[in-house]
Amino acid sequence: MKRSNENENDFRSENNEKKRKIIDENELIKKFLCSNFYIDKTLLIKDFIEEISSIICVTVPFGYGKTVNLNMLRYFFEMNYKDENNNENKKFFENLNIAKETKDGESYIDLYQGKFPVVYINFDDIYLKKSFDETIENFKRFVQKLYSYYGNIKNENLSDYEKEMIKKFKNCKANIYDLEDSIGILCEYLYNTFKKKIILLIDNYDSLILDSLNTPFFNDLYFFNQELLSNIFQNKRYIFKSFITGKIDVRFFKPFDSFDYLLANNKYNKYFSVTDLELQKLLFEFKLENKSEEFENYYIDYLLQNGFIEKSIPKLLEFEMLKKEYINNNRDIIWTLFIKFGYLIVDNNELKIKNKEIKEFIKIKFSYWKDNFYKYFKYSEIIDLFIKNYDEEKIQEFLENSINKENYSSNEDLNNWYALIYSLLSLNNKYVIVTKNKYDEKDNIRELLYVHKDYLDRLNNNCDNNNNSNSNNSNESNKKNDQFNPDLSKIFYITINIVTEEDEIKEGCIQALDDNEKFLFNGLELKNIYDKIIKFGISVCGNKCGVIYEINYGNKFKRKEMETKVYSGENYDDLYEKGYYFIDKTRMINKLIKEGNAVYLITRPRRFGKSLNLKMIQKFFEKRTKGDSKGNDVFDGLEVSKDRKNMREFHKYPVIYLNFKDNESKTYESALMYLKSKISSQFRYQRKKIDFKKLDTSDQKLWNKIENEEEDMNKLNESIQFLCQCLIEKKFYKRKCIVLIDEYDKILINSFENGYYEDFIGIIKSLFSNIFKGNENLYFGVTTGCLDLGLKSLYSGVNNFYECTLLDDNFFYDCYGFTESELEKILTDFKISSKEKNKIQKEYDGYSCGYGNHIIKNLYNPYSFMKFIKFNKEKKDDYSYKYYWYSSGSDNILNKIIKENEFSFEKDFLSLLYGNVIIVEIKEILTLKKNYKKDEVWTVLLYSGYITLSDKEEYEQNVKKMDDQIVKLLKKESELNEKKSELNEKKSELNEKKSELNEKKSELNEKESELNVNESELNVNESELNEKKSELNENENDKELIKNYKNDLLIKHREKDMYYIKIPNNEILSCFIAKLQENLNDQIKNNNSYINDFINGLFNKDIEAINSNLNNYLKCFSEYHLFAHKNEYENVYQVLLMQMFLFYKVYGLTAEESSGSGRYDFGFPNKKKKNEKEKEYILIEIKSCKSIKDQKEPDHNQLHKECENAIKQIINKNYKMKHENNGYKTFINYGIAFWRKYCRIEMNISDNNKIIGPSKPFE
Repeated sequence: MKRSNENENDFRSENNEKKRKIIDENELIKKFLCSNFYIDKTLLIKDFIEEISSIICVTVPFGYGKTVNLNMLRYFFEMNYKDENNNENKKFFENLNIAKETKDGESYIDLYQGKFPVVYINFDDIYLKKSFDETIENFKRFVQKLYSYYGNIKNENLSDYEKEMIKKFKNCKANIYDLEDSIGILCEYLYNTFKKKIILLIDNYDSLILDSLNTPFFNDLYFFNQELLSNIFQNKRYIFKSFITGKIDVRFFKPFDSFDYLLANNKYNKYFSVTDLELQKLLFEFKLENKSEEFENYYIDYLLQNGFIEKSIPKLLEFEMLKKEYINNNRDIIWTLFIKFGYLIVDNNELKIKNKEIKEFIKIKFSYWKDNFYKYFKYSEIIDLFIKNYDEEKIQEFLENSINKENYSSNEDLNNWYALIYSLLSLNNKYVIVTKNKYDEKDNIRELLYVHKDYLDRLNNNCDNNNNSNSNNSNESNKKNDQFNPDLSKIFYITINIVTEEDEIKEGCIQALDDNEKFLFNGLELKNIYDKIIKFGISVCGNKCGVIYEINYGNKFKRKEMETKVYSGENYDDLYEKGYYFIDKTRMINKLIKEGNAVYLITRPRRFGKSLNLKMIQKFFEKRTKGDSKGNDVFDGLEVSKDRKNMREFHKYPVIYLNFKDNESKTYESALMYLKSKISSQFRYQRKKIDFKKLDTSDQKLWNKIENEEEDMNKLNESIQFLCQCLIEKKFYKRKCIVLIDEYDKILINSFENGYYEDFIGIIKSLFSNIFKGNENLYFGVTTGCLDLGLKSLYSGVNNFYECTLLDDNFFYDCYGFTESELEKILTDFKISSKEKNKIQKEYDGYSCGYGNHIIKNLYNPYSFMKFIKFNKEKKDDYSYKYYWYSSGSDNILNKIIKENEFSFEKDFLSLLYGNVIIVEIKEILTLKKNYKKDEVWTVLLYSGYITLSDKEEYEQNVKKMDDQIVKLLKKESELNEKKSELNEKKSELNEKKSELNEKKSELNEKESELNVNESELNVNESELNEKKSELNENENDKELIKNYKNDLLIKHREKDMYYIKIPNNEILSCFIAKLQENLNDQIKNNNSYINDFINGLFNKDIEAINSNLNNYLKCFSEYHLFAHKNEYENVYQVLLMQMFLFYKVYGLTAEESSGSGRYDFGFPNKKKKNEKEKEYILIEIKSCKSIKDQKEPDHNQLHKECENAIKQIINKNYKMKHENNGYKTFINYGIAFWRKYCRIEMNISDNNKIIGPSKPFE
């Protein structure tokens, strides 16, 4: 075989050679389906024929000439089906490259052109419909058209089956199974008819598959496609060669021994791209061949704007100086030629355009040349790096690759860089370059402005020295400007600074940014003219440079007013793209930038903005992909943008983001696959942002393993660290990585709940340790979750590690939850009445965060508050308050704590429910357990958002204001025992005196049981005696007891790990009450009617209902519930009744209230009697019957006597006195006697002698 040689420098001379007859080029372009012109790729024919495999599959992107090449192959190989000897298509190839190729002495045209039946299929011609069936109908019509193409071919030897099938295909009557064989049958038909193997060309084979990816019928269509193509290639006897193209390389045809090629493969990439030689020919044809002329742009543009330019003019000494190579290396000779041809003149060492006519001629030609250059060399993408992407690395790479590498003096070197940047930017005809007056520039600084034409008049109207003559009438332009979006009112300010050493480049960029901080340019204050100034500081040294940008804002800049669309999601992109209302929390970014290299563990309750803030951090810092200009103005006017140095960090970092929120893995294996999948997705995401080929082969191999989820455990643990290494050490980024991990505790809690925590925790520890410890490519890391699960040890040795929890957060204390000032802003923006503020505070305020030695108070629940706004923003009054936060997530933790720790019977917990501040132990680190101890649950509740911190000041105020009724109920049992002990001592003294005075009652003293029977009578006598003794005065005892109790609380010291806590607001309070009710409901078989019916019975004086429901209620509890302590006290039953009254929300409830000559257990008005004349008051006294040894059943007689004693106590001690003075006329006195899980209630109305009891004892 022989291939003729091409001389790369002879393509021009071919125009002067005598050529064979050439067909009309337009006909060739039309035949091969080209767009504008045809680049000769016919040598593909030779490589196709000589390929070892009969099946070739090439995958390249859209627009790379797949269809053109396949049409070219089609018309080369396809025979004339009517007359095999009449080759109609030969003329198209006689003057193309394939005509020069020979094989064994014969040309390829003679050997192969027009010799084969060809089946050409382009799957792009089959349009995807809304359903699978509709798409198949479309395919039927495609097959019908395909068969019609071969309709005139006759074959009398067809079998009946073949005839039937062809008829079906031509008439669109085939079913889906027939269609799967349709192409194979056609190939077989052509092969049998012409006794020749066929050429099969399949274009865009994966088009339908890709189009249907996100449809519900993807699987059906994929299977159909697979069967269709498999049926073709299972019997390859009729195929000579098959060329297949597609967009995605998935080795679809590998089972049929295909050779698969990507665009990067050296063998075929030249047929699906433009080679250097082909580019030179195009440039010659379009008169654009001098590629290096791009940088002459600066001088010509400057000449057109200013009318003159200072330039060194070399002398033309010999013809050699006119050769292309010389001109490319000595660009200034062009100016000599301009002068020689009469376009320019020299006047006092200045070059000037000769006259207006020539100026207009140069202007037109120059504009045309720029437009073509801008279009064909993709310089729009490079300029976008300045005006859209702000891509420092890519700008630096382009500038360094483009700058002339010869040595210059320092001044010439600076001018050379300046000319390069000027030339590049001037190619975009929508923008104008404005230069600085020479006398105002420093020797080591060059400056220019880059202004959109629509905003150029902002400069012109403020400056007598107009730098551009192409501006429109200023009045018309200003009128137009007023209609523009404010974000377009921006200007690009580029300052170039030269330094002497390469290690000074970065500092030189900073100096360039800091230069001219007032933004004075040609006597104008740019900040008074433009809303936004993007400033590039470019520092150069020899052939190296650095680029840093920052964003500045004009003095009159105002952020666009937000819409009042409420958002409660977690995606920061939604806030900007969909126009939602949000509160500026970008001060968090300020703090991250200020601290610099650090690692943070942040814990907050759910729905407190953790994910949203993490997405905000990603949105600010992450460098975007090429061509992505979204988000440039997301942070305009926000707090972070007020310091221009912050904006030097904007969109400049590689950010790795992992979120474990959606983990629901039930087994260790599925959790491992989940983790691999999450990490794999990050590798796929980062691949799109880099030039993957720049990685070493070994790194590519490991990267692919991790991305394909094939890595072993060690590589999994090191994967994110490896990713950081690839991104930074290969210089894809000049700044280190930021790693963000959201909901880190979700994956651990899930592993614990499903029993594989011990196996899985080691993996997480190792992964986190590799990310945050010793990772030299890490800038900062942030991990967030709800709970602090003791991973602090992972960060030991990490410089600047900060644990930021609700207990102590010196950085982000005001970044989660809304502050008072933020609340005021929201109320104003949504026009919510300020009168509602107090109500809002009670419902959603009250959270606190530790900050050093004090706490930050009054943080509002952001989720509940914004939901409140959403559902009330259209109202003027009658606002609806609901508990959104509590309803928005799982309450498994709270359920577990209340149920397992018997919080229903805990006095500390009940004290919280009464609105008190208490002191408890809270451990900073939480260890996952199945059952938490009572001193550990406070930690869980705090981190989960159900309680919050308080402080000493609030604690002391709370103690002083604590209601006496609550104090009485919440006294510790030890205090009650102490008091009882004192009373018992006095009782014994009285008993001794009684025994002396009552010698006749010796029989009573002999038997202790008889004394117990008459205890109530003795209690009455004791009461009468106590009334006579001041030391036993009930009122005095009450006051003293309350005073002592409060004093003890006030002097109580907060020891290590002890914190003041409280319930933050009504939402959480109601949540707790609901949970307690649910817990009790569970214990009473989900029937809470007992409580309601019992209390309604009290109101209705229904003694049967009262007895029945309270006894049924008691039966719901275990012995442990009621008698966790050895001794049985009335206080246990007091707590029980207090719960019932609390859940029922009994109005006007008093407990342990002093009245008459004693204090009663409970009292409250009868809500059924609201008439002033019929006002009734209910008084309740509780008695507890002690157990006798081995007693298993209640003593109903004893219960009856205790009820009578209780009622007599209410009457004899005149408990009604205080309420009688308040206007109550009728008193309903209830005596309740308890023995274990049994009780009896009896009733007396208005002190009459009649006591009413149940008709029969309750069993």
